Amino acid sequence: MRWAAVVLVVLLLSGCTSPTASLEGARTQLLEARADYQECMNGTSGEVVNQCEAKLVAADDAERTYRNAMSGGIR
Repeated sequence: MRWAAVVLVVLLLSGCTSPTASLEGARTQLLEARADYQECMNGTSGEVVNQCEAKLVAADDAERTYRNAMSGGIR
């Protein structure tokens, strides 16, 4: 839930920054979301995956945001 709020804030603030900063911010959020999800998965048994579902959704959203920033012509 917390990461979803962080991703939302980053998306809202991304319109206020330069495109390069937006790309770097999106990349940072993607790496953080993936690490958070992996940490959750490592901390739970394989039988209780539902606890990490929100973190997986946040990681997927962060990846989508990063891909959109990349396709915006920023290299």
